[in-house]
Amino acid sequence: MMEEKDMLKENPEIGENVEHQENASGAETGKNRWKGVFLAVGIIGAVVLATVLCCVLFWGREKGYEDYTVQMKQHFVEYSDQYDYWDVLTVEYPQIEGIDEEIQEQLNTLMYGTAMDRVNYWHLNPSEDVKAFQEEVFSIFCSDVNCEAAYHSQYLLSLDYLEWYSAGNPVWCTNGTERALTLDLVTGQSYELADILELNKDFVRLWDKSLSDRLGEEYGDEETMELLLAWFTQSDEEINQDYFCRPFFYITEEKDLMIGVSLDPVLEYAYTYEPVRRNFYAQLSEEELAPFKKESEFWNKYEKSEPAGEVLPCEDKKENLWLGEDAGVWDYEY
Repeated sequence: MMEEKDMLKENPEIGENVEHQENASGAETGKNRWKGVFLAVGIIGAVVLATVLCCVLFWGREKGYEDYTVQMKQHFVEYSDQYDYWDVLTVEYPQIEGIDEEIQEQLNTLMYGTAMDRVNYWHLNPSEDVKAFQEEVFSIFCSDVNCEAAYHSQYLLSLDYLEWYSAGNPVWCTNGTERALTLDLVTGQSYELADILELNKDFVRLWDKSLSDRLGEEYGDEETMELLLAWFTQSDEEINQDYFCRPFFYITEEKDLMIGVSLDPVLEYAYTYEPVRRNFYAQLSEEELAPFKKESEFWNKYEKSEPAGEVLPCEDKKENLWLGEDAGVWDYEY
């Protein structure tokens, strides 16, 4: 058999072809190798860039917002002539600007809806039962809501809504109520009282003690503790037939928690004969509440919170003709 070197001697063109193929193959391999290097560098660069952008976004949101504004506005109606009864509405509500746009829209919708809560229930979106009550009782519906941004930090916005409303007649059917929101500006979460505290008998005993001390009244007995717990946990079906039991809290300027519960009538208890408030509240410190704390992101944000943002007052705020500070209902001889 002819050896390879003999074949190359007799056919030198074979050697040249082999050498050319080897050189071409080497060149192609080099090109592919550089392509792989460039591709790998590109992928790594893209990953690094994405990581940097994610970190910037994450840490930017984690540090919260310093320069946002909360503008107070008012939903105002004075005798719209759209209903079979008179309507007078002066509903103050906040709107926030300067945070993530999606969360901003979400929170603005929630803050407005919270301000309009009783207006929607009794007036704008009544159930069939409420419509029947309207036909029987209503000569007017009026609502006066005042909202305060009680605390605002780089993470949290805490709001207190105080309302007087007349579901039928400002003399005989005037109810006072209160509700609140504490909002996470970074995540958009609205914290409920049950999200952050364990609501049990020891808690309501502490709450009752603070309330009673403020009012100068005796502390409640065991039966009272059962009742208060039912209010806070909304667990008594008999009470729930007549009232919406609505726990609330907001953060004060001193970073205490104002904790309360409102009893809003479902129907016939809206007939009061004289103005009646059914909101009860007590101010408690973080130290006092320590035994009842739940694992919640709220407490992490609360601990790191410092005052931030700016609250702008409502421009041209109107006074309610029937329920405003100077209204005649407060001087009526009952």
